[in-house]
Amino acid sequence: MYSMINIPLLTAIVTQIIKLIIDGIPNNLNWQYLLNDYGGWPSSHSALTASLTLIAGLENGFDSPIFAVCFVLMLIVVRDAIGFRREIGKNSTLTNTLAQELFPANPEIKLREKIGHTSFEAISGIIIGVILAFAFYGLMLYL
Repeated sequence: MYSMINIPLLTAIVTQIIKLIIDGIPNNLNWQYLLNDYGGWPSSHSALTASLTLIAGLENGFDSPIFAVCFVLMLIVVRDAIGFRREIGKNSTLTNTLAQELFPANPEIKLREKIGHTSFEAISGIIIGVILAFAFYGLMLYL
């Protein structure tokens, strides 16, 4: 049972570290990418839920209710990352542009613009989540 907690969390951590290396190092190793990044490649939300779904299927069967719940949760998270959160990012860009024009004396008024994911980032997150889940699950069985 703990594998359904530990493996997805490890997957999310590794995915965030990948994101830190990809996005953080070119930006002078900005640690915000490790804890506070809601966009970019790969999607750690997609990786975490894909990992959870796979582990639920491996441990409880791919015809079990727990797998079905995890699969639906994964679809919701991925759809949210690609759709809703991405639209929030677009809205933030427009709001920042308007704020700069209306309040040029207050440059600190700035919303985070990189919130959602592209389809590529989300699908990559799913693939990485599945690969890491298999690797961690195999390692757990070996130990």
